[in-house]
Formats: sequence, C-alpha cells, structure tokens
Amino acid sequence: MNLLKRRNMISILFSLMLLLAAVNPVQGMVKVTDDSLTVDQQDSEYAYVRFSDAPIASYDGTVSGYEQTKPAKGQKLELNSPSAKKYGNRLQAQRENYIKWLAKHLPQVEVVTEYSVTYNGLGLKLNGASLKDIKSGPGAADSGYSETYHKAMSSSTGLIEAQGLWDVLGGQANAGAGMKVGVIDSGIDNTHPFLQPNDGMAMPEGFPKGDERFTSNKVIVAKVFHQEPRQTAQAIESHGSHVSGTIAGKAGTMPTLGNSPLSGVAPGAYLGNYNVFPGHVEDAKSLFIAKAVEEAVADGMDVLNLSLGGTPHKGASLLDMTVNAAVDAGVVVVISAGNEGPGNYTVGSPGTSDNVITVAATTNGHTFAIFLENPALGAEGRTMATTGDGNGKVTGPLTGEFAVWSNFAGGDKLACSAISGKPLEGKIALIQRGSCTFSQKISNAAAAGATAAILYQNVDSNPIPMSTDGVTIPAVMIGKAAGVTLSELNDTQDHKVSITYPPSETVEQSNLAADFTSWGPTPNYTLKPDVAAPGVNIYSSVVGGGFELFQGTSMAAPHVAGSAAILLANSRAQNLGWGPAEVKAALMATAHDAAGSVLGGDVKDPLKVGAGIINLTRAMNPPAMAFPSSLSFGLVRPVGNQTYQMTFSLKNPTEDAQNYELQADANIQLSQNSVDIDKGSSTDITVTVVNRGVQSPGQGGTPQLIRGYIMVKSDAGDIRVPYLYVIDYNR
Repeated sequence: MNLLKRRNMISILFSLMLLLAAVNPVQGMVKVTDDSLTVDQQDSEYAYVRFSDAPIASYDGTVSGYEQTKPAKGQKLELNSPSAKKYGNRLQAQRENYIKWLAKHLPQVEVVTEYSVTYNGLGLKLNGASLKDIKSGPGAADSGYSETYHKAMSSSTGLIEAQGLWDVLGGQANAGAGMKVGVIDSGIDNTHPFLQPNDGMAMPEGFPKGDERFTSNKVIVAKVFHQEPRQTAQAIESHGSHVSGTIAGKAGTMPTLGNSPLSGVAPGAYLGNYNVFPGHVEDAKSLFIAKAVEEAVADGMDVLNLSLGGTPHKGASLLDMTVNAAVDAGVVVVISAGNEGPGNYTVGSPGTSDNVITVAATTNGHTFAIFLENPALGAEGRTMATTGDGNGKVTGPLTGEFAVWSNFAGGDKLACSAISGKPLEGKIALIQRGSCTFSQKISNAAAAGATAAILYQNVDSNPIPMSTDGVTIPAVMIGKAAGVTLSELNDTQDHKVSITYPPSETVEQSNLAADFTSWGPTPNYTLKPDVAAPGVNIYSSVVGGGFELFQGTSMAAPHVAGSAAILLANSRAQNLGWGPAEVKAALMATAHDAAGSVLGGDVKDPLKVGAGIINLTRAMNPPAMAFPSSLSFGLVRPVGNQTYQMTFSLKNPTEDAQNYELQADANIQLSQNSVDIDKGSSTDITVTVVNRGVQSPGQGGTPQLIRGYIMVKSDAGDIRVPYLYVIDYNR
C-alpha cells in the first residue's frame, strides 16, 4: 500500500488511504502522487527463517509427547496452559540451537525478532549473509526476505445497521463491552476526546501493557515494533487513530464539522495500540508487523484490525502465515482488501489469507465537501472538489479567473514541462491529470505565474486527494466532465471560478462499490474479498484532537472489526461459543448487495464485494451459517474425467427446526435442494462444478472467473454463500 499523504486535508475525500503494500518481489502499490506505480523492492537486509514445527497457536498434537495447543472451536489460545508451556519450550530449544549455530557459522547475522505463538521462526538482519546461508542452519525449513509495507469512517455506522443492534443490546455506549481490539497501525492518540473511556470503564486485569505514557482506561496497550530502538508507541501520524475511532470511538462525541454526535461501531470495546509505523516513518517491515500480531495474540486481544496490505503473490508469506495462525488462536483478524481496483487479482496480502475477514470498500453518502463553482457546471453551477496537502491544501475560499494550460503550451494539457515566462500571471491554471506527478504539474503552473491550480481527471472517476510535496500554491482536483466543460468555454463565457470554504455538509449516494476497492481473486484462485463496508468519506479522529474525512479500504476494515467485537461480546453474554469462524460466517451470510458502482452497473459480484455489505443487526441472529463461508474450487480443466467438488456444512443457529431451500445457478449442482435441520444441528451440502467451458486444452484463451452465490432460504430468513472457480483453457 501506499498511504496517501493526507495530513489535514479538508475535502470530500480528505485522503485516499492506499493500503500498505508488501512487495514480493517487484510490484508496489499506487501512491497517489501521480499516475504511475511506485515500485518497492524486497528488503534484502532483513530476512526470516522458519522452522518446520507449527507455532503454538496452530499445533494440532501430532508430535509424540506434546499435547495439542491449538484451541478448540470457539475457544482462545491459553499460553499459560501446561501443554502450551511445554510445547513452547520445545520451540524455544529449536531457536536456541539455531542461534548457537549462527554464532559459530554466521556471526555477522543479528537476531532481531523471535516468534513462537503465531509463527515458528526468527527475524534476522543479514549483514551480508544470503538466504541460502541462513537456510542451511539446523531445523530451518524455509527462509525469505522481509517485505516492506507502507501505510494503506459520521453516519457510516448506519450503513451497516449498527443502530438496530445497539438498541437490542440496551444502548450504544457499551456495545462491545469487554472486548479487546488490537490496532496494528500507526498508533492511537490516547488523549483524543473520541478515544476516551466510557464512564465507569476500568482497566482490565493484567493491563496496561507496554508504555503506560500512551495508555488509558480505553487504550490499554501501547507497544512499538520497529528496527529503530529510539521509536516509541506514541501516535504521530493519524491513520491508526482514525481507524480506532471507527472501531470504538466514544458515543456522543461532538465533532468539529456538522451538528451530529459521532460514535464508533463498538464504543464499549478496549483498544490496543500496536504501533508498526511509529513517528513519521513510511515503511514497516513484515518481520515487525508479524511480531506485533504475535504479541497482540499473546496479550489476549479478541479482534485484530490490520488496515494494511501488500502485493498479492502465490504461496504464503511470513505475514500471511502469521495472521492465519492468529485466527487458529481464536482471534478474529480483519484486513483491508486494498485500493488497487478496479481490476482482478488486486487484493493485497495478507488480505489474501484464507482465515481472515478481508474487507472491500463502499460509499458513504454523508460527507463534508468543498466545491468549485462556475455557471457552466450544471444546474447548480458547481462540482465537488478535492485538495492537496501541505502548501497545496486549500485552507480558505479562493476566487479568480482560470486559464487553460494548453492554450499557452502548444496544446499540451498535462503541464509536465515548464513553459517560458509568466503567461498565467495572476490566473488559476486548468490542467489535465496524467503522465507526471501532481507536484510537478502544480510547480510548473506556479513558475508560469499561476496563483492556484485546478487539475481534472483524465478518466471518468471521482476526484481524489493529491500528494503535493514541495508546491507553493494551493490546488484542487475535479472530475473529468467538469474539467472538459471548463476547458471548452469560449472567450465570451465566464472564466471566473470560486472554491468554497469551509466544507459544507452534503449527501451523496450510499452503498456503491468504491472505484478504488481491490477485486479478487487471489493469485491462488481463492475468493476474496469476504465482505464490504463503508470506506469513502469516513469522518473520524486524527492526532491532536481533530476530525477528518479519509477514504480507502483502510477505513472499511475497522467497521468490520468493531462489528466483530460486538458479535463476540454478545456470544459470550449468551454462551453461544462463537469464535472467528462463526463471526465470519454470520457477517458473510447476512450481507447484502452493493447498490452499484461508481464505475457503473449493479454490483452482485463476489470478486468485488464478497458476500456483500455487512448488516450487523442481521448478523447477530443469522438464519443459517455456512462453514466454510465461501467456496473456492481453484483451477478447473475444461475437459477430462476430473470431478470438482466441495462440501460446506450448513448450520441452523436458530431456536427452531428449519427447512432450508437451496438454489444455485447453472454453473454448479447441489447435492440437496431442500434440507430439514434441527436447531443447533448441521447438514453437509456437496457442490459440484457443472459448467467447465467448451474449449480444449492448448487452444489458449483467458482463464474464466466463474462466480456466483448459492442462495439458502427459510422462514427465518435467507443467506447466501459465494463461490468461485477458474476455467484454465491453457491446461
């Protein structure tokens, strides 16, 4: 991911948070400074080595003399149990043996992290050693370079039907009470008004943990994970504080914009600050993110939120394996899908991991916006605008005449090259997006005498916030149609524009799939994302006591993390025995379609929104649950004798026996179309691929992504189960 530099932006999209991107090995994530990809390489200075035994969270008892440590379904890992301590000692002995070998054979290699709970291995600083060198040590099963990650929410709670659930639970303020949500991000501002404890909220037993300067009765952990020892857990950048406000912001908090009080999804939940982006650093190494996950599990967090991601790749990386093992430990792990859409195969790692809940982004209709005004811009004479950061940020109303850049640059619309003199003296430059950085365009406009710049989109997409490092004049972005309209005004028409300020409250269409949200499948042909939630124009807390609007799947994930906290709290209150699988099943089963897409067309596509937009009220009492909650068949050959089947368990979680009618499209066949299931019981349903295409192997052709939903209907309500298979005509 690259996080859009979003400091203090005030606009409809204050900052498009492009997810953290792990890079493995060549592709980075888009950073919105221009129209090109920023490519990050693997970090050859840091690496990991993995030992063959399973970590404590996933160990199933297969080693003679060592009991299973993986918790039973619906239970959490007990690290203090005799079996966990004994098996942990075994893993420690393996690490110590390897470390002794390092000291003798590779003394330059430094051990920087040790893992045993959610990963069995070591993090190393190589200091010139190779992967082959470190893999030759005793017990080493695998080695790899650390990956580099970068940083990747208001009435949005209404879009996931939180209000109905708050009412059922007896009040908004304590929803999620007792649950602990670990936020693996850039820290949490424990002094922010939105992140204060509810009245009567006390520090739980065994806490605080970490640096107590940055804890409270709400933020009960403050730890830092970074290669630089001088860094602290203090929140300097706002991404983690914004995410935390969405998860568990204090109900009834009054913001700086608008007249409506704010609330997080689960105001009664505790927060854990696991800061992997301390200070102003842009990068986080997977070695340290994995260690943060491990410590969060060991600290007893119930839910983890990772609003981060990375380049998708085949196989499993260190972080992929770590988050899957965290789920094995009984922790719900929620990860943002990525902001690399539209386009298939763009969901980022570790959101590609099977066990986690991967979240796509949808629109939030309630926002605060600035506008650019001119009589030619439609019936209202205005269009929505976004702004830059730093000196490129609009901080007050602007008025002036605009001049079209191409009129002074031989038809060139892009302003990637300077023009001589100051032909735009005192004007606002109108420039098309494309080819070079926003900063370069705006700086060229300033050099030509412009007092401000208007950039307009080069595709039919919403304007986005801009990273505008080093510029000296303010700038805004508008949509393509508005920009073209302005560029085609004749000499007799009004060339005066005004930019409104401060932002005003406005309502747009809700529940559309965002144009930036990443699409599945994964490179391993797994169906992702799992669900969707609001991720556009999300208003939440930022460092220093203020509030801002951000957008990105980074903002969608915390809606789901907060929802998971509420579902777990309810499960424990009613002794339902829910764990990560049940939370995921309930959220997916009860999700609903996105209304469409800002790119056009209805969205009933599991590769874009998974099972759909979560509905927290319905998820509390699902009419049925499917395990697994989606079906990924993988590659299917168009010819041959193979049979492609999967089985899911359909459970009746209601208080009465139910008859379930199952419906599928022509691509698949179900073993049963009608089943009667007693309360609390389950029945297995076998699903067989029927449509395998018509081409023969060797004829070529692009693999077909065949996907859809299995509908399950009953008097208690309906659910759906997404499925995916890929017809590969080249096999």
